[in-house]
Amino acid sequence: MNLNLQGQAVTRVCFDAALTVLTSGDYELRVETEAVLQVSSGDHVSFDPESPDVVTPHLVRLARDVITEAEAGSAGDLVIEFESGSKLTVRPDGDYEAWGLVGPKGQRVTCMPGGEIAVWSGE
Repeated sequence: MNLNLQGQAVTRVCFDAALTVLTSGDYELRVETEAVLQVSSGDHVSFDPESPDVVTPHLVRLARDVITEAEAGSAGDLVIEFESGSKLTVRPDGDYEAWGLVGPKGQRVTCMPGGEIAVWSGE
């Protein structure tokens, strides 16, 4: 499923109990389970959003980067690619919502526990 984020720039990267990424199109992505960031050099770094210590410098560099592709797979996996060559991948979790995307008009896409994708169209 295409998440229609192509061409949007990352405007903010936030860290709390999750990783939150805000875009220029007023979308908010929250990653709540383990994820993998492939940096432009090709290295892959796994991280827990609650303690992203080792990957924080790479995540901060996503600010102002432009999304070239954003897809949710049928198994619940999320893949977002950026102009810089970085790629964020989030796999589904058996017990928790792995990630969620909220759009400007209440659109919502959530990876439910086990990988089912739930979609709300908003207005």
